[in-house]
Amino acid sequence: MNIFILGGGRVGYHLALLLSEEVYEVTVIENDPERQEYIDQMLNAQVILGDGSSALFLQSLDVGEADLFVACTGHDETNLLAAAAAKGLGARQAVARVEKAPYMVESYMYDQLLNIDYILSPDALVAQEISNYILNPGVLVSEEFSHGHILLRQVQVSPDAPAAGHLLSEILKPGSGTLVGVIERQGKVFVPDGTTRILSGDKATLLSKREKLSDALSKFQGRVSAIQRVAIMGAGTIGLWIAHALESTVAEVKLFERNSIRALAVAGEFRKRNIQVINRDATTRDSMEQEHLETFDLFIATTEDDERNIVAGVLAREVGVSRVAAVIHHPDFAPLAEKLGVTLAVTPRSVVANSVLKIVRQKTIAASTTLNEGEAEILEISISATSPLKNLLLKDSKGKLPPGVLIATVMRGNEAFIPDGTTMIQEDDSLVLIATTENIHEIQKLFHR
Repeated sequence: MNIFILGGGRVGYHLALLLSEEVYEVTVIENDPERQEYIDQMLNAQVILGDGSSALFLQSLDVGEADLFVACTGHDETNLLAAAAAKGLGARQAVARVEKAPYMVESYMYDQLLNIDYILSPDALVAQEISNYILNPGVLVSEEFSHGHILLRQVQVSPDAPAAGHLLSEILKPGSGTLVGVIERQGKVFVPDGTTRILSGDKATLLSKREKLSDALSKFQGRVSAIQRVAIMGAGTIGLWIAHALESTVAEVKLFERNSIRALAVAGEFRKRNIQVINRDATTRDSMEQEHLETFDLFIATTEDDERNIVAGVLAREVGVSRVAAVIHHPDFAPLAEKLGVTLAVTPRSVVANSVLKIVRQKTIAASTTLNEGEAEILEISISATSPLKNLLLKDSKGKLPPGVLIATVMRGNEAFIPDGTTMIQEDDSLVLIATTENIHEIQKLFHR
């Protein structure tokens, strides 16, 4: 697969890193000589110095032969123009990253007018992820597989959870309809087995039959209260989108904005009384205490400044807010933020990369999601008539699969189930697999011969 990425910033670099590890043919176009040299040294990808907004330059690179063109510079107009040019030159699919709200709100028009397949907004994707967390308290990642029969939920094990301190085999018995596919513990990711002891603070990724999910979550989450009172720091695009999403779903929202002109401008956007715009700096204990944040269920820090977001999150926890979400632009700060008490750290580059990876894989993989900055993936693949796994017992399939790949669930007809060693893999079965990112290319070759 031939992929062009315009822009070698945080998003473009991370995307190129993930894709180049999977043996795709990746070309990065970067207009900064120093950045171009750095990427060339760090990645197994072709890195070209040039202006990606020039149609003639793109034509000279044979962009028309690309399977996918992703424009993810920091300039919306450049991304839209380049993606449209690539599509016009013959690229099979084109993706444009945009930051400005009008481009995203009117994306349904731009993708038709410019013939761009996907217009992605990091801010919109981040806002959606945080909003999903509010609607599903305690759930860090939420996905569906096998036409909704299998649900994925990543949760952090609470100290009062029944699972904390117990072996996995003691918690989930055969026939439970649930499997723990991945655990993240102190920054390390691994696939557990029955002898793994679940610890408080673990991030456990559950794969469960829909009807068994509620029982499984109760074992790993403990008691989780609903989120009804939310404080948001920052009336930028992310903060506003979250506030608008919550107008009809929670009891009260306080939106903090320290810029008085901005605060006055956005206050008129809200018609319902449960949304209040506060012209104060939310990074001070005095502001939090005067606005009684100790009575709130969630504090969300959404500014462009990672340090401010982390500091405000720590203060919110000290004041008494039980849960904190923060937008973290620099990925290295996310683990630090979580150690300091941030419940949910969302990095824009990761949510964009995950969306693009789904586009890349859609022809060969039914569904996929990336976990823990790309260290692990959950993906769904169908068994073809020529698959080497066809008619094999699960216990005999390990020699055919790349190391570290686990078959988690099977969808057969209208029935989804957790397999065991005696399960025979059949043609047209849909398998949900757990794999490390470096194994994805081998999996695609194995299942689509």
